[in-house]
Amino acid sequence: MEPIFKTMASKYTNVGFVKIDVDELCGAEFGVQAMPTFLLLKQGKEVERVVGAKKDELEKKIQIHRAV
Repeated sequence: MEPIFKTMASKYTNVGFVKIDVDELCGAEFGVQAMPTFLLLKQGKEVERVVGAKKDELEKKIQIHRAV
């Protein structure tokens, strides 16, 4: 998923993309129980979550929330 993640970061320049190692930071805080887990946050609050390597679902949710 990392190449796809990097491609999306280049495509959606008005969206911040951050890769975090859940073993080092925030896994428990955000309830991450499986990898990969993608959290979409707005103003520090979770608005969507995608669990698993679901490229199409992730991109759809990015498109929805970047416009709002």
